Amino acid sequence: MKPDVIVIGAGIAGLSAAVWLAEAGLKVNLFEASDVPGGRARSWADPVMGDSVDIGPHILLNKYANMCALLERLGTADQVLWQTEELLTIFDRGRSMHFKVGGLPAPLHYIRNLPPILPSVPLRHLLSNTRLAWSTLRSSGPELMRLDDRTGREHLERCGVSDFFIDWFWASAAIAILAVPVELCSAASLMRLLGQALGHNDIAFGMPKVGLSDLYAWPAIDLIRRYGGELQFGCAVDGLLRRQGRVTGVHLRNGATVEAPAVVLAVQPTAIAPLLPEPHALALTARRFQPSPYISCYLWFDRPITPSRFWARPWCTQGFNTDFYNLSNIRSATRGGALIASNIIWSQRVEQLSDEAIIDATRREIAEFAPQAQRAVLLSASVHRIPMAIPAAFPGTETARPQTAVEPGLWLAGDWVGTGLPYCMESATRSGALAAEAVLAERGLHRPLALPPPRPGGLGLWLRSGEPGEDF
Repeated sequence: MKPDVIVIGAGIAGLSAAVWLAEAGLKVNLFEASDVPGGRARSWADPVMGDSVDIGPHILLNKYANMCALLERLGTADQVLWQTEELLTIFDRGRSMHFKVGGLPAPLHYIRNLPPILPSVPLRHLLSNTRLAWSTLRSSGPELMRLDDRTGREHLERCGVSDFFIDWFWASAAIAILAVPVELCSAASLMRLLGQALGHNDIAFGMPKVGLSDLYAWPAIDLIRRYGGELQFGCAVDGLLRRQGRVTGVHLRNGATVEAPAVVLAVQPTAIAPLLPEPHALALTARRFQPSPYISCYLWFDRPITPSRFWARPWCTQGFNTDFYNLSNIRSATRGGALIASNIIWSQRVEQLSDEAIIDATRREIAEFAPQAQRAVLLSASVHRIPMAIPAAFPGTETARPQTAVEPGLWLAGDWVGTGLPYCMESATRSGALAAEAVLAERGLHRPLALPPPRPGGLGLWLRSGEPGEDF
C-alpha cells in the first residue's frame, strides 16, 4: 500500500518523527541506509567482551523534555540512572572538585560551589565573569543570537572575562557541550548555554543503564511496527520524486521508487546534498554545517577501580579525554571488574595515533583519577573513531539552522534544525516532533507534539528582556 509518510533516516530524529506519525494513525515507511538503527547514537555488543557499547558514551539532562517524553512512550524511561547527589566531579591537577545543584534560587545556587573552586581559581578570576553573567541574564533568545557573528573567546574577552578563567572553565565548557574549542565556537551558542545554566538550580545528569539502541531505537521500531509501519534497513535513498512543484516520494538506490504525499528528511547535514537537485537552498545551507569528530574508548579492567560513576577533566590541547563513565557502576551487568568509557572530543589532534597509543594515554588519564587502575589488569579495550558526533557550532551556524518546512511535501528533522537547542539528542528528538506536527497539520490534524525548550527561571526571569513567549 502507498504510505502516508516516508521517513528517511532511523536516527533519533527520524525515529521520533515516525513514532509520533504512527501513533497518529498514519502509515509510515522508514528507510535507513545502514543495517542498524540509531544513527550517531547507537550501540552494539562488543565482539570480544559481549557488553553493550555505544558508538560513544552519551549523557542526558533532566531538562530534555522531548527525549524524556519519548522514553516514557517507549516504556524505557526507567532505564536512565539520574545522578542527583551531585552534578559533576571535575578532576584538575590532582584534586577532585565536586559540584552540586539546588539550594538558593538560580543563579545564586552556584554560591555553594565556591569552596571547592577557590583553591584552584582565585576569586578575582571568578568575579571577572560578573558583567558577562549580568548581560546574559538580561538577554532574550533573539538578542543572544545576534552574537553569532563572533567566537566565544572574542565575546568573553569583550565582557572582561580573564584569560585564566577562559582557559580554565570556558575552554572546557565549549568542548564538552558544543564540541568545538572556545576560539572557534559561536558566541551565540555558548551564551545560550550560560543562560540556561544560570536559570536552573535543579539540573541533573542521566546515564543510560542499557545501550542506546536498547534505550530508544529498537523500542521505537517495535512501536512503529505495532502501528503498521514498515522499516527497511540497508536501503539507501538517493533522490526525491517531484510532481508539479511538490515532493511526492523517493527514489531508492536499488532502482525502486516509492510514492507518498509527505517525506521527512532526517539525515545528517553531510548527507543532504546528494538527495537534492542543484542548486537547492537547503543543500547550500547544509554545507555550512561541518562535522565535529570524536574518538571514544572502552577499557575493561579485572577489578573495580573507583566508586565514581562519572567525572571530567578540564580541556587542554595536550590532554586526550574530557569525560569518563564507569559503566560498571551504571549498568547492572558488565564483564570484568570495571568498564570505563571515555570521549576524546575535537579529536583531529590525535587521530593520526594508533588505537594502542590512544588506549595507553586513556589508561594513564584514568589512573590519575583512580590510582587502582595502575594495578589492575587491562582485559580488553576498543576505540571508536566517529567522523561526526555532532555538527560543529562555528560562528554563523546558529542563525543558519534551517526550519522544519523545506518545500511542499518535504520536511526536515535532525539535531541541526532550528529547535532552540544546542546540537544534542534533545534537539534531534524535538525536531522529529516538530516535523510530525507539520505533517499532521497539513492533513488538518493540529496536535501539539513538540515540547518547548526549557525556559530559564530564577532571578533571570525578572531581568530578561523580550516577550514572555520567546524561546531562549
